[in-house]
Amino acid sequence: MTETSKIEDSKIGSDVAARIASLPDIDTSAVEPHVKGTTVVLKGAVDTIMTARKVILAAETVDGVHDVENHLTLTGNKAGLSN
Repeated sequence: MTETSKIEDSKIGSDVAARIASLPDIDTSAVEPHVKGTTVVLKGAVDTIMTARKVILAAETVDGVHDVENHLTLTGNKAGLSN
């Protein structure tokens, strides 16, 4: 990995982290984006499937991101289902 690609990965990573953190009414404190070239790997936990989808969509909209891998786990009930 060249120094330039490390800088680009870092920029994409910080842009993705900022985009995810700016999602309204969503706790994304347990989400960690990891960048491998133009691929973002999302690791961590979110409360519902709808939150996971919003986080994935937010990551996909960052310039330079070509693919997003979802490695998120769910901690709560799936949206729309009752116990």
